[in-house]
Amino acid sequence: MGGGLGGAAGGPGRQGRRPGKRLTADPRLRAELELCERYGIPHSRLLGGDGRWSDLDRTKALAWQQWQRTLCPDCRTRAEEWDPAKGGHQHAYVTDTVRCPGCELIAQERDQVPEGRPGYGIKITLLPRLAYEALHCDGAEAG
Repeated sequence: MGGGLGGAAGGPGRQGRRPGKRLTADPRLRAELELCERYGIPHSRLLGGDGRWSDLDRTKALAWQQWQRTLCPDCRTRAEEWDPAKGGHQHAYVTDTVRCPGCELIAQERDQVPEGRPGYGIKITLLPRLAYEALHCDGAEAG
């Protein structure tokens, strides 16, 4: 088995430690476990193992799931990060405004969707121009 997970693993000899402590302190581990979740693989496989789920892999996956539940679903920050009594800071984050041309285009198109039943189920997506033209122009040129 690979190295221990530290505070995030729990496990023998770790009673009383807060689950997710290493996850909070280790951005690389968070990134690795996010990849593992996305691809449905154990952490040891990501690190070059044989792909079988070990007890440590399961412990890490459960710690990751528990840690994810502590995140705000909207801003993805944790309450502890803002709380000085828990080692955080009241100004732990600052806002940054960016404009995404793709999101702007989607918002403009959303304004054209009818209200009520006629607009139910309408989804707006972005397609590369060449893909859009291939989907919508082939029939016009054939006629």
